[in-house]
Amino acid sequence: MSKYRLIAFDMDGTLLKDDKTIDSRTLEAIEEADRQGKSVVICTGRPIAELRPYKRDFTHIRYAICECGAYIYDYYERRCIAHHTLAPDYIDHILEVMELEEMMPQALIHGESYVNQKDIANMGHFAMGVYQSLYEEVATPVDDIFDVIRTHKNEIEKINLYHASPEGRERTFKRLTDIPIEKTYAERTSVELSAPGVTKGSGLLELAHVLGIARKYTIAAGDADNDVPMIKAAGLGVAMGNANDHAKSAADYITLTNEENGCGDLIEKYLLD
Repeated sequence: MSKYRLIAFDMDGTLLKDDKTIDSRTLEAIEEADRQGKSVVICTGRPIAELRPYKRDFTHIRYAICECGAYIYDYYERRCIAHHTLAPDYIDHILEVMELEEMMPQALIHGESYVNQKDIANMGHFAMGVYQSLYEEVATPVDDIFDVIRTHKNEIEKINLYHASPEGRERTFKRLTDIPIEKTYAERTSVELSAPGVTKGSGLLELAHVLGIARKYTIAAGDADNDVPMIKAAGLGVAMGNANDHAKSAADYITLTNEENGCGDLIEKYLLD
């Protein structure tokens, strides 16, 4: 019998293959875990809006920890069960910093994605071309993302800043060091901004508490910097074979890559009875 009761997977570079699909063997393992009463959970930087194309694949997944812990969603009851926002006091400073670099800002509000219309057509310039079709499908295009952020400054869960260059990202990160918010690297040129203490790790522990599952009975797997908090928080922290060095250094175990059914293999080895 496995002692583990819950496993959380990052999406991009982890549960998703490079073509943004899920391995059929992984889906079979998720179904078997559900049959055994185990919880397979999504733990992603994406908002719930960006998971809609995978609704058919998530038949046996009840919970999604979205926006790096800022928004936790129950698919079965179709409701948000936890919600954390950035303090409005810091929004004006963030907007000032956003003016200083060439970037594509994204605001996540109540699980929805807001992006400038003109940026969606130019996502390759911000190292986000692989996501362009997704954004065209699920993002809410706006004329002025700065105005949206100002108008909804009390409701913003997360802000993603996709830069035109890694150097621009570095400068933005340094300009934001004086305010107490979570700042995490993701993708090749982005910085993710969340409320203090809100990470994938906090989201994992918050959901586990709601479900009455002790930390030692949880597993978490990821591949990037924003996955490190949940890898460290879980009872068994796992890095994908394709993970970066930070994720691998934080992990207790390294599984196969996202192209080799790494998530399915992990479920079979550690979660299933």
